[in-house]
Amino acid sequence: MPVQKLFIVIVFVFTCLPLVSCDPMAPQPTAAVIIITDVPSRTPVPTPTTAAPTRTIAPTRAPVQTATPTPFPCAAEGGQVIRFDRNPSQVVDENLRYRVYIPPCYVETQRRYPYALLLHGQAATESQWEDLGAVSVLDQGIQLGALPPMILVMPFWGVVGNTNAFPPDPSYETVILDELIPAIERDFCTWNDREQRAIAGISRGGFWAFSIGLRHPDIFGIIGGHGAVFPDDPQVVPPAFSPLDMALNSALLPEADLRIYMDNAAEDLAGQSQQLFSSRLSARGIRHTYIINPVGGHNADYWSAHVSEYLAFYGQEWPRNVSELPSCLEPSP
Repeated sequence: MPVQKLFIVIVFVFTCLPLVSCDPMAPQPTAAVIIITDVPSRTPVPTPTTAAPTRTIAPTRAPVQTATPTPFPCAAEGGQVIRFDRNPSQVVDENLRYRVYIPPCYVETQRRYPYALLLHGQAATESQWEDLGAVSVLDQGIQLGALPPMILVMPFWGVVGNTNAFPPDPSYETVILDELIPAIERDFCTWNDREQRAIAGISRGGFWAFSIGLRHPDIFGIIGGHGAVFPDDPQVVPPAFSPLDMALNSALLPEADLRIYMDNAAEDLAGQSQQLFSSRLSARGIRHTYIINPVGGHNADYWSAHVSEYLAFYGQEWPRNVSELPSCLEPSP
């Protein structure tokens, strides 16, 4: 993938955050609003429970995008959140429950939908994204034609997600790849292509999103981290699984053509590791979007205020017109 010219927009520069190293690879003085991407940034589109799903098998390609948003052609006012409260893992001895949001008229349309796998943060549960307003924002955005219809998968990562264990040992990565994704693509009508699959997370969930997504660009084409925390200690996270190390050394990244999004509030100390990660990607000419917002912290108020931006980024290249989605009656392209 040819390296494209980086465009950087910086507003209201202020002094370095405390505790940030000043070595060449450390984050440089930050800005209240900073956007780093390899193409001129697109202005985010403003964005402010139904029949049981059919169970179908699944197993992708060709991003499609409509020229202008059109209202979602469905009389239902909103989608439905389905709770899987009993989900014993075979990888670890835990009940790793999860929730799945299906868009309005999911059953009636008989289409395959792109999906985003959304990981919660430390000390939270699978309800966090719903509590932050992701479902209500997506419902409204779909009805207005401002957001594409999509499926949201919101798992609980339990003890294993709080443990620094990595393959070949039983790990949360193994749970996601070997258990959760096969179950979702078996039981729901999903469009099973890397470019129609996003993985994103809050805080430690952001660590898992990047650790898994960067190592498996054949599975995920979109990765998001919102106040993500990337440990920089090989005794905690081995280099092969560390986003910070992969940003420096991964041979896959320059050719992976990933869409990467990160954000944090200016006062969020989690931003230190995201800034370092962004610096390393920039040094290698790897495209990504990183936004530092001037207001907020490492908390629910901040993430809730920006959840519409997250959904808009994940679905930026996904069809907003249901008729452009593949048929559920045929295997996924």
